[in-house]
Amino acid sequence: MRRILRCVIAASIGVGGAALAEEEGASIALEEIPVGALRSGMISASEIKYDKEEVVDSVVAADIHAFPDISVSDALQRIPGVQIARDRGEGGLVTLRGLTQVETTLNGREVFTAGTGRTLDFSDIPAELLAGIDVYKTTSAHQLEGGVGGLIDVRTWRPFDFTGDRLDASARLIHGDLVGASKMQYSALASTRWTSATAGQFGALLSLAMQERAWREDQKTTGAPTARTDLIPGQTVYAPGGTSETVSLGTRERQSANFALQWKPNTALELYAEGGYNEFTTRQDSHQINVGATKSFLDGSLRLFPDTQDMQSITWTNASYSVLSFARDTFDRNRTLALGGSWKDGPLKISGDLSHADSRSELFFSGPMMAGSAAQFHQDLSGDIPATRLSGSDLSDPANMRYTGIAYRWRPFEGRLDAVQLDGEYRLGQGPIESIRIGARLARRQADNGAGLIFADAAVNGLTVADMPGYVMPNPYEVLPGSTGIDGYLTGNPDFFRDAQALRDAFGIQTPIPEANPLGTWAIRENTQAAYAMLRFNAGRIPLDGNLGLRLVRTQATLSGYQSVPSSAGVAPIHIDHDDLDTLPSLNLRYEPSPGLLLRAGLSKTLTRPNFDQLSPSLMLLRNTINPSLNQGLAGNPALRPVRSDNLDIALERYFDKTAVIHLAGFVKKVDGFVGTLSTPELHDGEIYQVSRPYNTGHADIAGIELGYQQFFDQLPGWMSGLGLHANYTYVDSRAPSPLLGDDAPLQNLSKNSYNLAALYERGRISARLAYNWRDTYLSGITQVTGVGALPIYTKGYGWLDASLSYRPAPNLTLTLEGSNLLGTDRVAYYGSPTRPQSVWRNDTQIALRASVRF
Repeated sequence: MRRILRCVIAASIGVGGAALAEEEGASIALEEIPVGALRSGMISASEIKYDKEEVVDSVVAADIHAFPDISVSDALQRIPGVQIARDRGEGGLVTLRGLTQVETTLNGREVFTAGTGRTLDFSDIPAELLAGIDVYKTTSAHQLEGGVGGLIDVRTWRPFDFTGDRLDASARLIHGDLVGASKMQYSALASTRWTSATAGQFGALLSLAMQERAWREDQKTTGAPTARTDLIPGQTVYAPGGTSETVSLGTRERQSANFALQWKPNTALELYAEGGYNEFTTRQDSHQINVGATKSFLDGSLRLFPDTQDMQSITWTNASYSVLSFARDTFDRNRTLALGGSWKDGPLKISGDLSHADSRSELFFSGPMMAGSAAQFHQDLSGDIPATRLSGSDLSDPANMRYTGIAYRWRPFEGRLDAVQLDGEYRLGQGPIESIRIGARLARRQADNGAGLIFADAAVNGLTVADMPGYVMPNPYEVLPGSTGIDGYLTGNPDFFRDAQALRDAFGIQTPIPEANPLGTWAIRENTQAAYAMLRFNAGRIPLDGNLGLRLVRTQATLSGYQSVPSSAGVAPIHIDHDDLDTLPSLNLRYEPSPGLLLRAGLSKTLTRPNFDQLSPSLMLLRNTINPSLNQGLAGNPALRPVRSDNLDIALERYFDKTAVIHLAGFVKKVDGFVGTLSTPELHDGEIYQVSRPYNTGHADIAGIELGYQQFFDQLPGWMSGLGLHANYTYVDSRAPSPLLGDDAPLQNLSKNSYNLAALYERGRISARLAYNWRDTYLSGITQVTGVGALPIYTKGYGWLDASLSYRPAPNLTLTLEGSNLLGTDRVAYYGSPTRPQSVWRNDTQIALRASVRF
């Protein structure tokens, strides 16, 4: 079975044909079998899954490029066990089996995006650069530690992946209906390999991607429910605190380049050098109006939802509103460089890798703030989208509004990682022990938040908008078109948002922009030494094999920050050292009782270290001189332990033919040490402070199943032989302690049920895909409301529909029509109950035309 799959893979366009031919020899004669892009992608992913000793799901380039995927996050959403959040209409936060604690690697090396966390923001990397993505759900000793949920390895191309020269180029015009704008995206890949009679084989590859996408996201947020006793005599009514309505729009740009050089001077030695550069910029202009509930309302306007104490509709009187207009721009820059190679002599293979990665992330926020009032504010929460309206005031009259302030904030993050890895493997040949593999890794990581957060918001007094009308414009946008919302108000002119100093000068703000508060800064240095030993074994006549290993990891950390000194009203530096040693055993078994039928089992211990901001030793103390019992504090916790998990996985896989696979997997995770925030009394400088810190909480249990099926129905007659299906379903049940709720709760951002359903067609010059992704209701946050307590926030289940249709008018040219978010999905959230709405989000439906050429 394994040989058959490899031969078919070699026939696929651009999927490592040279390496496979070298391994399989004459079997590559099957390369004349016609395999289209969709089939080749399905076959390649099946081959990877079949060959791995771990439980793995993969998506490869042919599959990724068949969809309108923008980034790695988009491509991941169709893998069983993976769920993504949406960010401006694209894939955002990624969870694996309910956990965000996932180790992220690029070509097997640790990579990250600078910030408070430790992992890569998958939105940073354009989908066009990918050779594939492998999602490891079980672990082996040779793999990098750090992922309680698993490991996601992003793979880019190398020149030896191709049998000869390769040149690809594509151009895509993408249009967003809500933003009403179109932008261009380009990508190119050039690869060559040649042989010298004296120096061996050489290969060089360069891939580029430049993306620009116009986007718009509308959001209407209902204020958290507050307990009101002044609305109905003798009764408590839960009424929202108001409304916030925002139209945000702008562009997202990615500029990326990868290079790879390979040299194989002889059959024993291979060397490589590779690197990458990624820039990801989001430009955002937001226009937001906020209206608060008041103490008065029109008689007879209050209605409650039936059989509840929740307000359904009301007309408030004498309502104040504010308008916040701002730029919110983000910038990520990631750079990687690696040198390495391998040497093989008979049963011995030695490989080494030296790598460097650095990252910088910035946030810029700036704009004017205004305020006004209206006679009446009407709220009706009965519809799918809450209806709101202001009346009794001309919102377009600059004389009715005043400037209240100028906002300016800037926040940087920086990170650096240098690592060296050395591995050796010795194959024993006959006997139950196939090979012994050992290795070591040394890594030095640095992370900080640069100068910290610069918070330079400044008040403006005594100016009406009529005094300086050039800095505003009529709001041209209708929030959530088709619904009833507040419009027609004046908003800031975005031409002035991005020169914060000029904006401050124009409004006479003399106060210089302050430096960041040192109490909010942190710097962390980690040195990691890891070593492992792993045996690959088989059971002789019994078709059972696998690996058994142990990984030892020592982490030495220096945590630096500042703490308040109340007695002197100053701050003092603080440094704390840490030294941890972890032992991580793993066992993976693979049993094949008949060709194409695999039963897998995995046992392992995994860990994830706390986020950097959680480890920060910085301590801010706020002393109350009138009532010392109200002294408050805010701090990180350098004593946090890693989150650790004991994992059991069982999987059953059946490979029917080159495209038909069905698989079922079950898993249990016993997790210890999730981080939650608690407020406890602490003694500082002779006084008691109630200090909020992150702490390790108790145990969490996560269990679930994954079911997948894929097949092209080649046995059907005529045109129907081009039909195919790719479907998977994931069920995850989780319980973790929640200090805020005071009880166990599901993991945040985890849907208990999710599925993907893709209808495929590929025959002749035509290929098509229609893919639907669904996730059901999930806990998306918890908020604390005075007088009400902790309220869970749930996001309702929703579906997302993507499609593509491709036609090849010539062998080297493909024209594709793509669509994303074709249903125009609204995402809806609520506070504990649907009668307490929280937010509604709407993103663009995107239509794209793409032309791809290959030589």
